[in-house]
Amino acid sequence: MKRSITILFFISQYLLGQFPSYDLSEVSGNNFVAKVEPLIRSTSFSLGYHQFSEPDLSSRFSVNVNAAVGTENSIFGLPLIHGALLVTDNLIINGIIGGVTSDNDVLQYSGYGFSLSLSDDDTSQWTADLSLAKMDGPRHLHCRTIDASISKASKFKAFPFFFGFGVNQYTSRIFYQSDGEIPEKISGSANYMLLGKIISFSSWSVETQARINNKITQFSISLHKAFN
Repeated sequence: MKRSITILFFISQYLLGQFPSYDLSEVSGNNFVAKVEPLIRSTSFSLGYHQFSEPDLSSRFSVNVNAAVGTENSIFGLPLIHGALLVTDNLIINGIIGGVTSDNDVLQYSGYGFSLSLSDDDTSQWTADLSLAKMDGPRHLHCRTIDASISKASKFKAFPFFFGFGVNQYTSRIFYQSDGEIPEKISGSANYMLLGKIISFSSWSVETQARINNKITQFSISLHKAFN
């Protein structure tokens, strides 16, 4: 187990390529919200990550490394480490943690939540997810996120996949001041459609996921390892 976590850590460091910039000093006061809110929205999508889960009561704990792509102003979104603990046959407790450096800002983010299977005996049941997360560290803004979704496993012509729907709510405090009109907070919400697939090999699996909104489509990929 220690070796697997070490592998996941080094992979996460490799994924830390180009991150979003939270330096708002070059953003003018005119149309400030319109220019900054896309960054907040993509950040909130990254923080609201939900792991797809396949029924496996033999694995009590799992860890994965996730990186989002297709964000507003960078190649990669916020990379994070996600942990899940199976508490009962239909309840999983989740947690995320991560941290990166971007433009001399040290970003720190964490969150928690749960996944609840809505059926005890159907392997393709709907699963409800709720997560709360926060990002601190940037000089100019902090972000709080609440993300809720419902998803299920399905199959199209022998091609298994996951699909679902969700809503992401965000509130960011703005600490940057300039001559223009800059609000203290920017809040909003985004409904999205969720699509994804899990590809398993040996004791590892790769999960691909897409969150589709009319203003942003964010893709993510994660490497997953389950432990008995």
